[in-house]
Amino acid sequence: MLIIKTCTHKTLEYLPARRTALRTSLVVVATVGLVLSALASARAFTAEQVSKGREIFRLQCARCHGPSGEGIRDIYRGMTAPPLIGPTAFPVDPRAYQKMRHFQFHTVQDIYEFASAVMPADQPASLTAEDYWDVISYLLNANGMAVNGQPLDQESAMRMSLAKLQARAEQPGAVAHLLPAPLGNTPELEGQVVPEGQASTGDQGNTDK
Repeated sequence: MLIIKTCTHKTLEYLPARRTALRTSLVVVATVGLVLSALASARAFTAEQVSKGREIFRLQCARCHGPSGEGIRDIYRGMTAPPLIGPTAFPVDPRAYQKMRHFQFHTVQDIYEFASAVMPADQPASLTAEDYWDVISYLLNANGMAVNGQPLDQESAMRMSLAKLQARAEQPGAVAHLLPAPLGNTPELEGQVVPEGQASTGDQGNTDK
């Protein structure tokens, strides 16, 4: 009887401790799951959005920003279309020459708020919300962000920081990496000078960049 009583006492002491440890483990697992979920949603867009966005960019954006998103100066009513792809894309502060942007870019939501209100410059706010999200997805992907299968929308865009992309502009030679102007557009690229009536050497005979 004494042995049975001793074992029962130890078991009763052990069970609450085991339950506490189990609850703690479940809390840790749940917390890790939430963190991973948040990180995944912080880089959310799909391959389908990128594909659709590439075509919309070609039809609606390339005429001002260049077929490769390199940016063109004096492209429309004296305005410069800045680079959307490359190390100087999406800076925190508006560039000195920008006449339409008046606030900082910190998240992808900021890009959407701007683009959906004033782009395309010759037909402001003419696209659907889905079109704008698709184009932004394409641009993020072209700037090195990978798809993760979760649709880009307002909720996920608010959590997507642009800090990593913006840090590229601090690297030496960032502006020099801009692509040359397409043939037929004599205006200067940001950070480069293309003489009037001339195109960059690499553009001769190439109109389908």
